[in-house]
Amino acid sequence: MAGSELGHATAESLRNTDFDETPRPGSAEWVTQVVEAHWGVTLGSAVLRPLASASGERPLSHTSGLWRVSLPWGRDGERAAFVFKAQLNAAAIRPLEFHGLKRRIMKICAEQGVPVAVAVPAVDGSPVVRRDGVDCELAPLLPGTARRTLTSAQAAGVASTGLTLRSVLDGLPDSLVQALEPYPVDPLVEEERWQVALDDALGRLLPLAVHRTDEWGRVIAPVLRQLEHCKPLLDRFVAADGDAARNTSVVHGDLHRHHFLFDELREDRVSAVLDFDNLRLGNRLLDLAWIARTADHVAGTRAVRQRSTTAFVKAAESAGLLGPGETRLLMPTLMAYAVPVVVDIAKDILERDILDDLWIEYLDLLSPAHMTETHALLTG
Repeated sequence: MAGSELGHATAESLRNTDFDETPRPGSAEWVTQVVEAHWGVTLGSAVLRPLASASGERPLSHTSGLWRVSLPWGRDGERAAFVFKAQLNAAAIRPLEFHGLKRRIMKICAEQGVPVAVAVPAVDGSPVVRRDGVDCELAPLLPGTARRTLTSAQAAGVASTGLTLRSVLDGLPDSLVQALEPYPVDPLVEEERWQVALDDALGRLLPLAVHRTDEWGRVIAPVLRQLEHCKPLLDRFVAADGDAARNTSVVHGDLHRHHFLFDELREDRVSAVLDFDNLRLGNRLLDLAWIARTADHVAGTRAVRQRSTTAFVKAAESAGLLGPGETRLLMPTLMAYAVPVVVDIAKDILERDILDDLWIEYLDLLSPAHMTETHALLTG
């Protein structure tokens, strides 16, 4: 995606943990120095390792370096686990004022029972530290595991937790909502307008993908064809003025399945909601669309998926979070968000020659075909 070159270049430092006089930003030595200098940790006491899921999978992030850090914490010196996040892509860095607002919103979410990891302030009280042009955040490591495919009970857990979060965001004080307005998110794509991106995908990129004979051509060509099939749904979205609710509510923006962790002992309980870095004003239906899409990501037959999505709709309507006619706008809203990202990944593959295995995971997550299927289930 746009800005990926920088992200990949700096991410390379994560794989270089050699100790030298000038540690690279994102390296183990550099992270250790930042934690010791800015969070008051005793020299030599931090134990680091790259963050990975319980199955050893790489986290779904192309902009951040993530470390699991064990630190002595508390009066008795007992150790506690934290996540250290280094924002390695300069284009993804948010103003320092944003991070204070993010922390306030996350504290409200935590107080309302949403399982989130609120950042630990640095010694000077700041929620983030900017070091060598890199924003650094330290937060408690919440236990749990992300699931590639959900059981019905897990899908219900995501729906319940996600709707609670959406309700909390809807109830934020007007002053806090207005304070967030000056801090939009850089979309990290070359073309943000989905209509223009879609035309480019179908008119220029699809022929390039079809004529590419390697594995990456076989990966991206079917996804671009899916965009062609979803165009009528997006056209109806425009006709229904689906963008009318834009930029009016605080949204998480990324409530997909990778950002829900499940309790190790009680697998249907959501133990953490992750990654509030894209918090912004936007269309609240985007959050609900992500939750609906996740509710459909359940193992089983179409009938099982139908029950899961129907249960989500009933819960959202009962909570007053979905109004008349809004269910039909969910997947088109998500598609309008996803199209520029999918097209930019296609450009990474076909034009920029940035070939990252993470793109396969992103393309599955943002699959227009999957969203079309979910739309059919939601609207029955």
